[in-house]
Amino acid sequence: MSVLRIMLAEITDFKDNELELKVREEDISILYIVQHELLKEKSVDFAGVMLQHPLTKDFKMRVATKRKDPVEVIQDAAVSAADYSKELAGLVKAALK
Repeated sequence: MSVLRIMLAEITDFKDNELELKVREEDISILYIVQHELLKEKSVDFAGVMLQHPLTKDFKMRVATKRKDPVEVIQDAAVSAADYSKELAGLVKAALK
């Protein structure tokens, strides 16, 4: 079974090597996984996630890189996180058989 999810994200600030996203109606654990993948990248100086308000599901994610385009770095991290999730799901399914 395959599920397609769309993340509601808006670029709120974009400079040469910095990007700030506002992410709505998402689980923070997804953002933490992407943040973890971002921090593995040597060209990333900073990757952080912050809850805007405890009663809403609005978050900010900020990424600062040394040289690379932050949009590309975030896209690569999201793909890597998705691949990891698929691998984990496969391991869980195999363990349950």
